[in-house]
Amino acid sequence: MVNVLSNRESEKSSKPEDIKKSLDDIVQKLEQDSGASKSWESSVTSHRDEWELLKRKIHERQKALKQLVADKRAGIIGVDEFETKYKILQDELTELEFAVYNMRLGTEVQ
Repeated sequence: MVNVLSNRESEKSSKPEDIKKSLDDIVQKLEQDSGASKSWESSVTSHRDEWELLKRKIHERQKALKQLVADKRAGIIGVDEFETKYKILQDELTELEFAVYNMRLGTEVQ
C-alpha cells in the first residue's frame, strides 16, 4: 500500500482529514466505473509513446525476472546473486507500476 503522498500534496497539508480526502480522490480515480475507464483511455491515447515505452519496459523486467528464477532453479546463479538481482528487478517493476498509476490518475504519487 502506498502511504507516501506526492511532494506537492504533502506540502499542501498534513492534516489527517486532508490526507484522507487526497487518498479518497485517488481511490475514486482507480474505481472501475465508466468514468474511470474513459479517463484511462484518454490518458493512454494522449500519452501513447510514454504508454508504449512503459509497457515495453515492464515486459522486459518481467522477462528478466522469469529468467532470473529459471537461472536460480538451474543452479546457474547462487542465492546471494539471485537475491541481489531479484530486489533490483522488483524495485524497477514497482517504479514502472507507479508510473502507470500516475499516468492513469494524472498524479505524481510516489
